[in-house]
Amino acid sequence: MRRLTSIIFFILFWLIAVSLYGRSEWQQLVRKPVVVYCHREDLKNGQRIMSMVENALPGIEHDLGLVNPGKITIVIASSEGEFDTVTGGQIPEWGIGAADPARGIVFLKSPRFAKPETNLNQVVTHELTHVVLGMILKGKDVSRWFDEGLAQYESGEGGMWGTILLARSIFAGGIIWLDDIDNVLKFRRHKAGLAYLESRTAIDYLVEHYGRDVLARVIQALKKEDGMDNALVSSIGIGFHEFQNNWYRALKHKYRWYVFMDFPVVLSTLFVILFLTAFFVTRRRMRKRKEIWEKEALHGYGDFEED
Repeated sequence: MRRLTSIIFFILFWLIAVSLYGRSEWQQLVRKPVVVYCHREDLKNGQRIMSMVENALPGIEHDLGLVNPGKITIVIASSEGEFDTVTGGQIPEWGIGAADPARGIVFLKSPRFAKPETNLNQVVTHELTHVVLGMILKGKDVSRWFDEGLAQYESGEGGMWGTILLARSIFAGGIIWLDDIDNVLKFRRHKAGLAYLESRTAIDYLVEHYGRDVLARVIQALKKEDGMDNALVSSIGIGFHEFQNNWYRALKHKYRWYVFMDFPVVLSTLFVILFLTAFFVTRRRMRKRKEIWEKEALHGYGDFEED
């Protein structure tokens, strides 16, 4: 399936490349090893994205252990339709960027029609990380949680909303296991967001417990070993399932109390507490009142007998 996907990307990119040289509205920006293709109306965006790539690339290379990267191509689609065409329609509607790591290509939606909250620098760094990892592994398969977590880690995605989402999911028992994240492109936006956040925390866990150089060590192990399980054993001394269990326990310990920063949860919890408090206070008052009525009834009955 991955091979078929690469072939589709290659054919599509070949068609795009032909059109780039044949149509005057396309521009080519070159600063080796990066080439940006964009329409005239996106020329300034192309220059801005070129600068972002140049700023992000050295740090990604250092963390992942890449020396002398090959050619990196950035294609900026000028419309939703064009983005769907160049990516073969494989990216969900919530996707704003894509990468073909095997061929060093990043596809981006033009910032002109991206949502206002989109952090372009994070998107560029995210997709660039996929490409650099692909250059190192040379087309070898990698677990989605590691691939996406690495891209999240390098781009600095997450933030307070991500923390609250994780806390809420832990509180509700809705955590996705890492090996299920391979299907992230089939997830709805909310579930996909959780999957990406979890992937990031798995990379954070690796770095916190095994040092920042662990990323390069795992990647080098992936080049030599067959699968993530063997790569983890080779680089950190434990297999995938033990790592996943350790990560999950650490995740629960770290994020369980953050749920109280979630306003809807806090509000609903407070409402329940107030309701229960009112219920028991009312019940206690009714019990006392009933006792008073019973005493008054007995007292009144006694007076009647004396008369």
